[in-house]
Amino acid sequence: MTFLHFFVYITIIVFLAAVIARGVRIARMPIHLRWDLYPIPHEKGRAHYGGSILEEVDWWTKPRHKDHIGELKVMILEILLLKGVWEHNRKLWFGSFPLHFGLYLLIGGEALAVLGGVLHLLGQQFLFLQPVITVVIWTGCVLGVIGTVIMLLMRIFDSNLSKFSTPSHYFNLLMLGAIYVTGILWLSGDQGFAANLVGFYAGLVSPSVMPALPAVAFWHIGCALLFMFYLPFTHMTHFFTKYFTYHSVRWEDETNRPGDPLQKKLDPQLAQVVTWSAPHVGADGRKNWVDIVTSPAPEIEKETK
Repeated sequence: MTFLHFFVYITIIVFLAAVIARGVRIARMPIHLRWDLYPIPHEKGRAHYGGSILEEVDWWTKPRHKDHIGELKVMILEILLLKGVWEHNRKLWFGSFPLHFGLYLLIGGEALAVLGGVLHLLGQQFLFLQPVITVVIWTGCVLGVIGTVIMLLMRIFDSNLSKFSTPSHYFNLLMLGAIYVTGILWLSGDQGFAANLVGFYAGLVSPSVMPALPAVAFWHIGCALLFMFYLPFTHMTHFFTKYFTYHSVRWEDETNRPGDPLQKKLDPQLAQVVTWSAPHVGADGRKNWVDIVTSPAPEIEKETK
């Protein structure tokens, strides 16, 4: 086993272990405060006008009919096209979209190369994949460079972004830029790029078929592995934590009935002692949420001028 094999295996193990651990930790967190903001896309037959099951009399006794296709439509537009950024911060979208979509294409091209590697190990032809891999990764790298440059300039010169930008933001962008640039250099300098990439993935399983790669290929692979290694420990884990934001916060509207699992999750939260200082809450450091919501509203003295 070469150092390259070791680095790849360790990176994959660390990446998967860290992502799974973080996902499990988030899933076990106390239930989040609901937003109750409509429309929620899984409201079957009502989402298009912002309605909900709350319109029905005795709604808590009625069966729920969720439209998971409606959720999927919203998720696809948000993930692939960054629909929310387009609607709420269009200037940012022109940098963020090519940065993200370029990464999607790069990952897609790598997935095709993995498929080619599997076919190669099985003794099957993969020549039909080579032009597709080349075009997809070329497009992804070019879009990625464009997005990286735009986002770097915005973080430097846009006061709305620069004041909130940390060194890690710039480092992450530079790392992504390095992946895209080294990818372009490898593509432009290696006529057998797709075949070598497929051979690289096949060689991770069977070292005897590992091709002789150009130096720039090792730079590209090294940058990609380094990025993948530390990614789960950064804010960029939004690529999967967004699932919890949508399904456990924005869209969570399960009916809370006595004895249901949801009630068991809520009881410990309602028993928490409230220490808020706002006078309208009426907290004294001893009452819990149940005490407060079942007590008369505190009288607040009006200030006289």
